[in-house]
Amino acid sequence: MKYSVLAILTILSAALLGNSVFSFEGMPVQYYGNDVYGLGMGDTGNSDLFRINSNFSNPSITVTTNKVLFSTAASLGYIWYDDELGNSFKDDGIYLPFLQIAVPIANHRIAFSFNAMSSGDLENQLDSLFVKENGDTLTYSGTNRLSSSIFKGDLIYAYKTPILNFGVAINYYLGHRIRYWKLDFDDSYTLDAKYEIDKLFKNPGFTAGVSKKIGGLSLSAAYSSHVKLKGDVELNYGHTPYADTLSLSDDFLFEIPPKVSGGFTFKFLEKYKLAAEAQYEMWEDTKQYDKNTLKIGAGFGYDPLSGYGKWFESIPLRIGGYIRELPFEKNNEKIMEQALTFGTSILLKSANKKIDLAVQYLTRGDVDTNGLSDTSLMFTIGITGFDIFQKQHKKIEDREIPKADNRLAE
Repeated sequence: MKYSVLAILTILSAALLGNSVFSFEGMPVQYYGNDVYGLGMGDTGNSDLFRINSNFSNPSITVTTNKVLFSTAASLGYIWYDDELGNSFKDDGIYLPFLQIAVPIANHRIAFSFNAMSSGDLENQLDSLFVKENGDTLTYSGTNRLSSSIFKGDLIYAYKTPILNFGVAINYYLGHRIRYWKLDFDDSYTLDAKYEIDKLFKNPGFTAGVSKKIGGLSLSAAYSSHVKLKGDVELNYGHTPYADTLSLSDDFLFEIPPKVSGGFTFKFLEKYKLAAEAQYEMWEDTKQYDKNTLKIGAGFGYDPLSGYGKWFESIPLRIGGYIRELPFEKNNEKIMEQALTFGTSILLKSANKKIDLAVQYLTRGDVDTNGLSDTSLMFTIGITGFDIFQKQHKKIEDREIPKADNRLAE
């Protein structure tokens, strides 16, 4: 069973997750739970109670759904890698951030969320040679590959009251890390070698959150628990003609740090919004990294009233940005990530149904200090608000269809 799960996760991570030149240091690509609307507004949204919000990272925000909600998205774009030697490489990627379903029952909300929480995928190859003691030259090619990811599934309950909105989620984390090395020698006398270490880890946790709307201001706060992920490790090695597989279980393979998040959204003049949020991850409580990290984002949104003004005045627009420090270092220097975002929406004829669009320009690391850097341009499209259980209303009333008069045909 565990091998089937590992195969599924490997296929998903190869197709769905983002890449980074810093992947050998950790999992640099991180998704914080915002929907496409929020992604285009500085990657904010965990406090926006002024719309149907499918950001379920704070479970209490689920109260914004008033119908059975389905929401999902896809991101695609290009990533550029650079190093201090002047080398550069361009890659493309596809990323599926989330899948959300919410069901309202009076003041209660039940929801399910599945998202790709973090990842790091990278492969490099090189051709090299070395001179043996007898003066012969030995040429070989080397492959170094890494695939790592953590997925998170949430079962959410939220309750709406006039005083405060409450929400709690049971989180289940499932991830893997596959490291592969291979040496392939050109001559037939030197033995080729390959190694692969497969780690599959999992464990549950929880998230609790509150939110409140006060006039044109909405506030939120949430806490996610510290989780130690445990699972299985498998070592595969091959030295022709020898090969073997070693397996073991480990109570510690990865840790999810405790996290505190919060933010505010201010709506003014009926159609303008300002939003800001912060995510504080306490990595010092884990064995992996020794410093806490902070991500801060802010954005501005223009949500015009439908049916008023000229056509260009009815186009929703959003802009923003964020800055984030990664929990690991490169060249003993911290790695910073910053992004600029832009977003808009295509409103559909049915109420509360729309297509959201977002563009993100991101840079991660610095060649001068870290020796490496990432630059990416990603385009995201998402759908929100399709009530999959709603019966289509009839446009006309039932009526009797008159029968043809046979006498007219005589």
